[in-house]
Order: sequence, then structure tokens, then C-alpha cells
Amino acid sequence: MVDVNKATQPVTPDTFGPYEVYERLGIGGMAQVQRAKKTGPAGFERSVALKRMLTHLAEDASFVESFIREAKVVSMLVHPNIAQVYDFGRIGGIYYIAMELVAGFDLRKLLRYANRANEPIPLPVVLSILGELCDALEYAHNCKDEAGTRLNIVHRDISPSNMIVAHTGHIKVIDFGIAKAASRQLHTESGQVKGKLGYMSPEAALGMSSGSVSDVFSMGVVAWELVTASPLFSARTDFETMRKIREAEVAPPSRHNPSSPLELDHLILAGLERAPEPRLPSAAAFRRGLNQVAA
Repeated sequence: MVDVNKATQPVTPDTFGPYEVYERLGIGGMAQVQRAKKTGPAGFERSVALKRMLTHLAEDASFVESFIREAKVVSMLVHPNIAQVYDFGRIGGIYYIAMELVAGFDLRKLLRYANRANEPIPLPVVLSILGELCDALEYAHNCKDEAGTRLNIVHRDISPSNMIVAHTGHIKVIDFGIAKAASRQLHTESGQVKGKLGYMSPEAALGMSSGSVSDVFSMGVVAWELVTASPLFSARTDFETMRKIREAEVAPPSRHNPSSPLELDHLILAGLERAPEPRLPSAAAFRRGLNQVAA
């Protein structure tokens, strides 16, 4: 949602408080994101991705609460691989979040190019992307508040559309809109299915309580797709996608991409264990495995 290359609808700038607002970058069920520029004294300017709650939801208490929670969660996360929040507030009854504007493209575009070219993404690129994703998630999972209390933040929507490949070559994880946290101030309800179905862990897809290992499963799906340049579970219908998540054989990535070493096969399949208990226990464990493969 902070991909500057998604700009497809140029518009005449309008104003929103101190922001000049330009083209739309993305829209979801709760908010839209537009490129914007904040101006200030002495010629100060900062370009941002301005996320504004949709007008018709401004009076819906549950949506407002969810939007505020996202701002609180992401404002606590300061990491080079997580898009930063610069500002949060309400203007004219509309809540907004001003986020880091990342010059780059989302991971879906890279996967589409690889799929169309029928060529795998080079393994060093794959390992670099996955390593930085591990770093971002391990940081979020272990983030603590000012009192030193672990927040246990779980993203719950790790997918290629929420990973921006910056022009610097690094990735930024975005959209913590449905993140789950243990803090009372950031508490989210369990028992609801949230996220993109094709990347959900089996327990998340069933609406069960899910912890950080659920993000590890989602990361395993992303890893499998990066290595093979093919979709893993996504299907034409939600029913078929759910069936594949629960029952379909997960082939070793090397079956589709012979350049994938056996060590990487084993690592990705360990992240895709359907039961949480035997699954890779953390993003840090995934990172250690990637380092061994790279070495």
C-alpha cells in the first residue's frame, strides 16, 4: 500500500490538513492510500503515503478502533525492513496515518515477471528477500513496549502484496492493519478469519488462535512461491484454496526449480508444516536456515 509504482490515477492535488494529496496508490475495505506531500515552514517538504479511512466508515466504532490500533502497532515498530509511521491524527472527522513512501514495487510484480518469463528468480535475490522478511518478523514478534513488556505482535497478512521491494534492493513489510498484539491497549479479537486466504496458516484459515508460527507458515508460502515462481495454494475459489491449504501435497521447491538446493527444500517444507507444533518455531530459526543455505 505504499508502492509508489502503483500510481494509476493521476489527480489534481487537493488538500487535507497540512498535506497536498495526489494520486491513489491503493484501496482496501477500510481505507485508501494516496501519495501526499506535507509542507511546513521554511520550505519544509516530506513525501508520504497517506492512508485515510473511507468516509462512510468514519462513524463505525469497530473500524475506527481497528484503524487506531494499526497506527499504535506500527508506530512501535522501528526497523529498516518495516515501513515507518510518521504521523497519525484526525482531520474533519477522518482518521489518517502518514507512512513512509517506499520507492519500489510489491513482490507480486516480481513474481509475475518471473512467471511470464518462465524463469526462476535468482537464488541470491530470493535469499536476500527472505532474510530481510525474517528480520522484520522476528523484530515484530519480539518487540517490547517502554515498560519492557513483550507485545507479541503477529502480522497475520504476510503475502507478496504486503512486501515492497525498494529501489535500493531492500524490502519493506507494510500493512499491519490486521496485526494481532497481546497488549491490552492493542488487543485484537481471535476467532475471526483475517488476511489473504492463499497465504494463511491452516489454523488462521479456520479462525483459530494463531501466534507467531502462523506468520512463519505464511513466510513459507512466500518462500515456496519465490523459488518456484508459481502459486502454491491460491486457487479460483476460496473453497478450493482452503482444501489445498489443508490437504494438498506440498512438493519440494526443487521439483519446479532444480537450482534449489535440498537444504532450502527442507527449510521451506519445515516452515510449511500444517500443525504448529512441528513447524519451524520462529522467524529467527528460518533466518538461521537461510544463512546456512547461503553459506
